[in-house]
Amino acid sequence: MITESRLKDGTLSLGTAPGTDFACQVTNSRINSSYDDDGDAVETLCGDMIAPGRKLGGRSLAGTVIQDWTNATDSFIEYCWDNDLQTVDFSYMPNAAGPTITGKCRIEVPAETYGGDVNTRITSDFEFQITSAVTRTAPAAAAAQEPAA
Repeated sequence: MITESRLKDGTLSLGTAPGTDFACQVTNSRINSSYDDDGDAVETLCGDMIAPGRKLGGRSLAGTVIQDWTNATDSFIEYCWDNDLQTVDFSYMPNAAGPTITGKCRIEVPAETYGGDVNTRITSDFEFQITSAVTRTAPAAAAAQEPAA
């Protein structure tokens, strides 16, 4: 059976809970993970090989937002400028049926802000390093359906 998940009707909040929800500006969002080799491969006398181990290199909260610097309140772009290089709480829920992912991330001003092509919808790509362990919490409906242990 195929199960398909979609990004829709979710949230992306930055700052101390409940934080500011920027979901209405987000057109793409994701958690990225990277892994690195941990040591070298080892070859034994008989020719067998043991592959190098793997370790988590890091995680990030990334995506694309519609630039909103004309918004007098709750502007994603202005939030990034006001909190540049600060570590803040985040909460990300990809959709109402999915988990809520929380942790801390370091804000960086997106590479392209305050403009782009003339008279078009302009966007900015962002990527914030996750600086803490992430917590994944199942949605309330799924948690209620789980059998008691």
